[in-house]
Amino acid sequence: MPFLRRAAPPASPAPPERPEQWRPQRFGRGSRSVPDPLIEPSWGGVRILARFELGRTLLVDEDGEDCTDEFAAVADEISSAALADELILDGFLTVEPTQATAGIPITGIEAPSAGQMMTQMLVGTRRSRPSESTNRLDPDRPIAFVAVDLLSIDGASLLDVPLLERKRLLDGALRTGELVRITPFVRPPIGTFVATWRALGFGALAFKAANSRYIPSGRNDDWSIAPMPIK
Repeated sequence: MPFLRRAAPPASPAPPERPEQWRPQRFGRGSRSVPDPLIEPSWGGVRILARFELGRTLLVDEDGEDCTDEFAAVADEISSAALADELILDGFLTVEPTQATAGIPITGIEAPSAGQMMTQMLVGTRRSRPSESTNRLDPDRPIAFVAVDLLSIDGASLLDVPLLERKRLLDGALRTGELVRITPFVRPPIGTFVATWRALGFGALAFKAANSRYIPSGRNDDWSIAPMPIK
């Protein structure tokens, strides 16, 4: 019987060198089995990279399409919120943070971790779970940008910086407001926060390894999406 050599897995492509060519990192194919995870609510909407420089913000979606003009008000708010000369941010364009959700208090929710204010997420019901709540997203509410990661600041790439440190830097890089938010995150155990996020209408959780790096345009198995636990 001939010896069969197992083919080596293909190497991950190197990220584009020019930041303007970067695209959002894709989630891996796993579930919750990421090491030392940071756990966030999984946002709906349009995933984008926001690049702020020379006083102006450009928005590019996962397909590389420039959507700055379409979401000009949000782009202007990001520019006003920037606390550095240059930023590249990963995040979502969504109406979820600007919902006034009946029956759910939208202020005074305490932070689950240092520097993270739960009042930044004032969310309503996710569009993917309309049958589980009588609340509905109001399409007339403003679209907001929810930042989930910081890839570069003042021209310095953070791609090889561990996620937990990028989160710390992100917290000091933006002034949050009605149209600019920073996603909350927690570390296990998360039972109390799962119940809160589920009540607010989130249908899934994002698990991201605290030590993970960022691969623009690539897939990272240290990031995964899992359904919201029932209990």
